[in-house]
Amino acid sequence: MPRQTRQERYNARPPRQNRGIIFFIIIVVLFGIVKIAHGTYKSLSDTVTNSYQKANIKHRRDVNTVIKHKKPLSILLLGTDTGELKRTDKGRTDTIMLVTINPKTEKTTLYSIPRDTMVAIPGYEKDFPSKINSVYTYTNISDTVNTISNYLNVPIDYYALVNMGGLEKLVNQVGGVTIKSPLTFTFSADTAHETGKHRYKFYQGSSTFKYAADGHHFKTYHKMNGAAALAFSRMRYMDPNGDYGRTQRQRMVISAILKKTASPQMLFNKQFMHSISANVRTNLTFKEMLSIAGAYYQAKNNVVTKSATEQTVMHNGVSYQVLSRSEKQKTTNQLRQSLNLKAAKTGPIVAGNAKKARIPFDIEMALKE
Repeated sequence: MPRQTRQERYNARPPRQNRGIIFFIIIVVLFGIVKIAHGTYKSLSDTVTNSYQKANIKHRRDVNTVIKHKKPLSILLLGTDTGELKRTDKGRTDTIMLVTINPKTEKTTLYSIPRDTMVAIPGYEKDFPSKINSVYTYTNISDTVNTISNYLNVPIDYYALVNMGGLEKLVNQVGGVTIKSPLTFTFSADTAHETGKHRYKFYQGSSTFKYAADGHHFKTYHKMNGAAALAFSRMRYMDPNGDYGRTQRQRMVISAILKKTASPQMLFNKQFMHSISANVRTNLTFKEMLSIAGAYYQAKNNVVTKSATEQTVMHNGVSYQVLSRSEKQKTTNQLRQSLNLKAAKTGPIVAGNAKKARIPFDIEMALKE
């Protein structure tokens, strides 16, 4: 498939446009690498070490004890809208997934948190309302993990932060993916809308799609390369389910990648491994990956996807997703149950100090429902 260069994408990018959509599959890092690591310790250790980044996370429990006793663990997956298109700024975490892995039930849960979720960022309540995807922009990785953990009252044991270059490179490394689209839509990689160059046409219920580099002369394809998977995952404005629909497509790509990485041949591929390490930062050490390999590996065969039900609220012309107190409690209940933890009250309604945020009456009513 003809593929635009980074320079072409950068030149075509409208100023200040949010190109945010990229995520990385921590399940590949966790369940793929560790399964074969015993036989290739040195080379894999060097590769994984390149991804390691310590974070000052306020752990709610002893992570070493969790792994030692084979208890369910959690990983916060964050995808930033940078790393491609010559974008080197810090960016926002446009993809937020809390992954829980339960070795007892042999189940992995991918819980999506919409990027537009309204919050008051701790320490920056004066800027309320903010979106949860900007917590990282205002603070750092440690504060981001701590904020989300406190917001939902759920322990977060590890994190994985991935830049925008990760998805496209990873899909190319696995040889492309085949996915049936849940809806029919047209998307331009240049404009993030239906018109423009580098247009893709996806069709509901079909894995066949069309692509036109000039935006007009389409050719038919049956397998997505990295650029196509990125386009398939990025579209939001034409989806009747908005960001919920987009996170659904993200999870479909995750599942497709999982299937392709199941073979030892792929995981022994040094170029594939380098692609992982070059685009992800995590506080999972290689030793920790090895120690959890046997007990958690089977959980990758039963992947459940969930997302909170939020309502759209407009404030000063900006659209936000509001998680009411009752829905927020439901989310906390589900996550704690997946971690085999006792039920507990959910965290602060807007993450930060509500009094300092000076929440308007109409928003306060939406939050309290």
